[in-house]
Amino acid sequence: MGDMTYDEIKSIKSDIVIFIRGVEEFSKKNSRRLSENDKSFFVFLTKRIIFFKYLCPGFDPSKKYFCEVMISDLYYLITDIIEGNWRYVHVNERSIIENYTRLLIFSTVEENHVTLKLIESLKEKYGETQLLEDEYSLIKNEYVDSCNYVHGGELLRDSLISVFSQMHRKHWDNKKANDYYERFMRMIKIFEKMLLIEYKSYIDGCFHRRKSLLEYLLGKNAVDALFI
Repeated sequence: MGDMTYDEIKSIKSDIVIFIRGVEEFSKKNSRRLSENDKSFFVFLTKRIIFFKYLCPGFDPSKKYFCEVMISDLYYLITDIIEGNWRYVHVNERSIIENYTRLLIFSTVEENHVTLKLIESLKEKYGETQLLEDEYSLIKNEYVDSCNYVHGGELLRDSLISVFSQMHRKHWDNKKANDYYERFMRMIKIFEKMLLIEYKSYIDGCFHRRKSLLEYLLGKNAVDALFI
């Protein structure tokens, strides 16, 4: 009875439907037909964009900056996947990991620019009870893979024509795309688990009398975490 979000959720759902239609039109212009998994992944990203929009207003300037960067990265992740800009897909993923981590450990860019150490600090802060070993490994592996792709990594050891072909391949095949989507979504849910631990009172306040909206955006586990 105290949750007054019915109209708000209805409006957001409508906005997401319109957004996905726009994404489909953009995709057609890039000679790509979106699969249902593509659209589901983009809806997942869009809900996170909306979530961070709710967090931004009350944050202090440094934390607000991290949220704004992640919103931008999530938008560009969608466009870069559609356009087949794989280097920039990984640039955006790396940025999302770094800024999520800084938001969790209260670190600025100036304070900690050695970003692998930044990732390792998550394990030090949350321990194995709040950040399981396989969860930490996923985050670290995704980060290392993104860095390798951005800076060359395995591409430096491949043949010239192999590297050239990869750089000009427009689309992933369905299996590779779906594997990436699954890893990325799992990683984001791990980050969200820690975010709900770190900013429990703040998020509760941002979604005061809006718990149904929070559940729509992040899932029932997010709401349950606020009452632990």
